[in-house]
Amino acid sequence: MEHSRVSRRRLLGVGASTLAVSLAGCMGGDGDGGDDIPENTVLVGPDNQLVFEPDSLTVSPGTEVTWEWESDTHNIVVENQPEDASWEGTEGDSNNLFDTGYVYSYTFETPGTYEYYCAPHRQQGMAGEIIVEE
Repeated sequence: MEHSRVSRRRLLGVGASTLAVSLAGCMGGDGDGGDDIPENTVLVGPDNQLVFEPDSLTVSPGTEVTWEWESDTHNIVVENQPEDASWEGTEGDSNNLFDTGYVYSYTFETPGTYEYYCAPHRQQGMAGEIIVEE
């Protein structure tokens, strides 16, 4: 399944930004999603690229978001979040890295924008955001 998902993206030539827009359009208001990336899932380092795919995801309060590692030596460090939120990103400090096959999930309750990055690849622009809105 994972191989076919990656192959479809490669065949379509869809970039991270385009995919985010495409998924947003596919999900509409009911969140039925497409079949390229499972609903509310962010790929970490797909095709060995230093990106989160999609790099922006909008969800409702109470939604669980899952990150799936598709390459090695990545993490999630929280840069900004709403004042009342308590998201800590992946466990450990910014030096704690995870490899292909690692899966991390978090349920976002507090509305607002959550910005995050991958510590070893921040300089290369590996960053993302989760927008939680009613």
